[in-house]
Amino acid sequence: MNRHTIFVCVLSLAIIVIATGCSGAAVKAQELTFDQLFADPDKYNGKTIAIEGFYFHGFEIIVLGEKLEYSGYTPGHLVPKGRMVWIEGGVPTKEVYDQLYQQTMMGPEERYGEIRLEGKFEYGGKFGHLGAYGSQIAPSKVELLVWSPPAAPAAMSR
Repeated sequence: MNRHTIFVCVLSLAIIVIATGCSGAAVKAQELTFDQLFADPDKYNGKTIAIEGFYFHGFEIIVLGEKLEYSGYTPGHLVPKGRMVWIEGGVPTKEVYDQLYQQTMMGPEERYGEIRLEGKFEYGGKFGHLGAYGSQIAPSKVELLVWSPPAAPAAMSR
């Protein structure tokens, strides 16, 4: 190959990389809070985000919630509350999933804990079980955070 042919090949590859957006660099997740995300969810649609919250996986529910609270149905039973995002496919890492807290007070096993999640955020559709959620995250990275459940209320009342 002569210099001209090599130059044309390198230039062609550079144009292809630029045109397809394949810079070779990893997409950096934008760190957000629930307040930031829900103040303008359209702004983050299709983007890679990172957010901390409470993972909850139970019967027909896999979400990242703003908080966990006691349900009041049975002593010690926690459920997600506040704003929630469906997590497409759940936690992709078995090691993290196996370290989550477990509860079975209300039937099938439920898993929960505080996590930091990175993934592609989607907004404006119907996601999750029966399309009940207006947004979802397809996780690419999940990290379990140090957290302990709050003390259970002394007495449950109706």
